[in-house]
Amino acid sequence: MSKITVQCRLIASECTRQKLWTLMAELNTPLVNELLQQLRQHPDFEKWRKNGKLPSSVVHKLCKPLETDPRFAGQPSRCYLSAIHIVDYIYKSWLAIQKRLQQQLDGKIRWLEMLNSDAELVETSGYSLEAIRTKAAEILAAATPTSDPDAPANKTRKTKKSKKSKQASASNSEKSVSNQLFDAYQETDNTLSRSAISYLLKNGCKLNDKEEEPEKFAKRRRKLEIQIQRLTDKLTSRIPKGRDLTDAKWLETLLTAAITVPKDNTEAKHWQDILLSRSSSLPFPLIFETNEDLVWSKNEKGRLCVHFNGLSDLIFEVYCDSRQLHWFKRFLEDQQTKRKSKNYIFNDNNLA
Repeated sequence: MSKITVQCRLIASECTRQKLWTLMAELNTPLVNELLQQLRQHPDFEKWRKNGKLPSSVVHKLCKPLETDPRFAGQPSRCYLSAIHIVDYIYKSWLAIQKRLQQQLDGKIRWLEMLNSDAELVETSGYSLEAIRTKAAEILAAATPTSDPDAPANKTRKTKKSKKSKQASASNSEKSVSNQLFDAYQETDNTLSRSAISYLLKNGCKLNDKEEEPEKFAKRRRKLEIQIQRLTDKLTSRIPKGRDLTDAKWLETLLTAAITVPKDNTEAKHWQDILLSRSSSLPFPLIFETNEDLVWSKNEKGRLCVHFNGLSDLIFEVYCDSRQLHWFKRFLEDQQTKRKSKNYIFNDNNLA
């Protein structure tokens, strides 16, 4: 199914633009900010974050009492629905990212628990390094897929494509072996087997006859610890906070930082993050999800116009390229035809 994208510019009077801006900036955007804040403070928030999914009706339930709140009252019903959709979209994306980050964090924590130096493996298992290597060789042999004995040993001609596919196959095979080893580590309680699996994984699923360098291993472990700390910080800091069009929070933080000494580095970092962040100068958009929300018409000048359901007093003139004009005329014709068809069916039923 082919898709055609058309674009236009909507032109309106200053009064119309002022009404729309007031609606979006002074009522709808604060409503979205309030919904985002209430979700963060909800008692089930951590459960939703871990599941990576937001219940479909929770935002609607939070928005219902806010419709009568003096701060957000007086908006068309479509604007409340738009705010609900925006918050749903924001959290759907955010929770998907959180779920991926949590999986990465869990994997790295799991790997840190398994990552031990050769000396630590010998100490915790009670076996010599040679015994651990022998056991590792047995486990690797059982986990490594065997090659086809009937396959030709040598090939004189090899294309670039076959080389790439061979390299990809080898990489996939290595991943498969490492996955098997991770699973085997969790399933077994045998100390020697666990030490042997840990030995294999830290050496890239291979046997290593060289003596381990303590400094190199310490750097490797430290690097992993830093990665875990960064992932932990991401999980706790990146929460949807809405848009501050007045920069009130930024100004408040600036005043606080100017006259107050931070309690610790964490508070100083928090102030710094706020002062260095750029708040959006635009309000949240109003979302209309279907073409039924757009009402097409012509004004007294014969120019195509459009308004949105719930905002019938805000009319916009359509300006576009002549090559795309026929599409917008088609929108008007289709809508008029649909309305006439509905009226015809209605009248026909009355006659019957």
